[in-house]
Amino acid sequence: MITPISALLQAVSVAPQSRRHHPHGIIWACVLVASLHALRTQAADEVSLEEEAAFRGAAAVVAPAVVRVEVAGASAIGLGAAAEVAPASGASSGLVVASDGWVIATSFAVPNDASQAVITLPDGNRLVARVAGRDVARGLVLLKMELPAGAAPLLVPEAAPRDTWLVGQWTIALGRGWNAAEPSVGVGILSATNRAWGRAVQTDASVSPANYGGPLLDIHGRVIGILAPLPAEMAGMMAGTELYDSGIGFAVPLEDMFRVLPRLQAGETLAPGIMGIGYPSRDPLTSSPVVATCRAGSPAARAGIRVGDRIIEAAGRPVTRVAHLRHAIAGLYAGDRLELVVERGTAGERVPLGVELVASLPPWRRPVLGIVPRRIALRPDANEAEGKGVEVVWLWPDGPAARAGLLPGDIVTAVRVAPRSGEAEDVLLPVPTAAVLSGFVAGVEPGTVLQLSVDRAGQSSAIDVAVAVQPTFVPAAPVRDIDPATTSIEKLEAAEIARPPLAVLPAATADAPLGVIVYCGLPGEGGGAVSPGAPAGGQAKGNDGLEASLRRNAERWKAAATRYGVAVVLPSSGDPQRWGREDIQSLARALDTLRQRRPIDASRIAFAGSGAGGAFAWLAADALGPAVRGVALLDATLPRQATIQPTEPGRSRAVLFGTVPGGPVAKVDADRRKLEEAGYPVGLLPELVGDGLPVETLCSWVESLGLL
Repeated sequence: MITPISALLQAVSVAPQSRRHHPHGIIWACVLVASLHALRTQAADEVSLEEEAAFRGAAAVVAPAVVRVEVAGASAIGLGAAAEVAPASGASSGLVVASDGWVIATSFAVPNDASQAVITLPDGNRLVARVAGRDVARGLVLLKMELPAGAAPLLVPEAAPRDTWLVGQWTIALGRGWNAAEPSVGVGILSATNRAWGRAVQTDASVSPANYGGPLLDIHGRVIGILAPLPAEMAGMMAGTELYDSGIGFAVPLEDMFRVLPRLQAGETLAPGIMGIGYPSRDPLTSSPVVATCRAGSPAARAGIRVGDRIIEAAGRPVTRVAHLRHAIAGLYAGDRLELVVERGTAGERVPLGVELVASLPPWRRPVLGIVPRRIALRPDANEAEGKGVEVVWLWPDGPAARAGLLPGDIVTAVRVAPRSGEAEDVLLPVPTAAVLSGFVAGVEPGTVLQLSVDRAGQSSAIDVAVAVQPTFVPAAPVRDIDPATTSIEKLEAAEIARPPLAVLPAATADAPLGVIVYCGLPGEGGGAVSPGAPAGGQAKGNDGLEASLRRNAERWKAAATRYGVAVVLPSSGDPQRWGREDIQSLARALDTLRQRRPIDASRIAFAGSGAGGAFAWLAADALGPAVRGVALLDATLPRQATIQPTEPGRSRAVLFGTVPGGPVAKVDADRRKLEEAGYPVGLLPELVGDGLPVETLCSWVESLGLL
């Protein structure tokens, strides 16, 4: 038998002569090509076998440290090391991190309300472990088993040092969630080393809930990290995005966990550290690290940080973007100290500061002056310093600014905390734009007296205003005297939108941009009436009937939208029976189309909905984030999956509830209390009667969202 190598040698030796003398020299060329292919195939097979052996060897090194983890049921309570325990949910994985019975798992396997877990060791023994500590920032849990007397110490794997990580290197994911006897193995590459603001590495090896808590290895059998579910926001993705089964997985570096292991063993709950500042933009990647808001009483305020400071160093490293600062904070916990250097004032004074991070701040209740400024259309190239002040268009009825004597037409040019007897005066902060003034006000407590520098018809004066908590009622906002015939009804079409929403679009200019309200009615319709017990939209309509219904609904909004300068977006669900996650994505693209057609004031964007559309409006607003300044729920309550986070500057919105006769009043009251406890300003509309759709009130409310 001729081997591929001997065939190649024979072909090479005879081919030159055959080309000169043999009439069928092409045959020899074919032999040469075939031989080369055979040689490559043999070499590839040999490499594959070597890789397989390496993968098996690396997995074998760490497999004894990989365990199965299940939440312990009630029958396990009070037991020590036990063979008979009852798991209460599905299984996941864990990794031994200390030889006397310490295991790290994830909060997916051992949720916050669990105090014990069932551990199955590789030898089949089942033990009860107690929860000893948690790393909230990384979603990891430390468990402690009591090993039987005389048991051998458990294997503790070696951590792969950070300086050995290379993007593109082999990675191996292990777990025991599916089978306690044999670990599952997934192979991929290390695709990124600094994800989740530095808290995790990324791999394309197969990662699922069954191997969360298991190790991610390098080819030498060292543990790079612990596989863990990653919240979407930490991955830089839209809230609500599912990362499971997306083709990527994440692992928390084992080196990092070894560093905090003594604190977890001591029973600590390690929470993310908070400073208490906000920035001019919510863009976490490219925005400038200038302090726009500094919460009163926060660690940042106690350290001496001021609105207007530019952070230029964090933990000894230069900072030029908010992303750099977030990376510096992400590796720290509440109780840690972060050393900063800020640049202050026009002279660029360098001020070193130390901030003691905390786990949480009290719910923030938005303080306001009671002025509503002129609308501004934000441009991509806008420069905050170019503004000339904040022009007052109207005043909140009986609000702090109105009582202090401000008038429409006044221009606020600077602000500071009002001087108090015996104390040094603060420097006046110029307020070229409403965003700067809003950021300053957001950092003071309600009741604080601010001194405003006000330009009135060319004359400057100082006016003291005591800020108050944001009111919850809807005032009668000023209206525009514009012919409704100038308002058009258009589809917000884009290539990716299967069913584009209708939009009521009043005339607008860059100096007079529009507010926006997105109204979600019954599934399959847009902008319909609030009507308890009404049938689901789209059941009895074809495309022509649905189009006509949408047009009628749009006409109902036209007059109010024109008077208050509000673009009304009326989406319909892709599925006529329900609103779904895909509708949120379509809506986000439709809003991008809207911005291309009309100038929009970013401070006056609201969502509203009735029934199932109200629940969808809340979820859509959460998905789109701080850009949505208000949500109105008409004959609707909060969706079951809603998570109410405490408010903070830049993450708060006004909420309105509207009920109909016989509606879920008790549930609305419970939702109101929950939101108010978290710091949200919550108002209640008069009882909805008739068609139940208060278009005039909702459009006036959108204008009032610009309140400062």
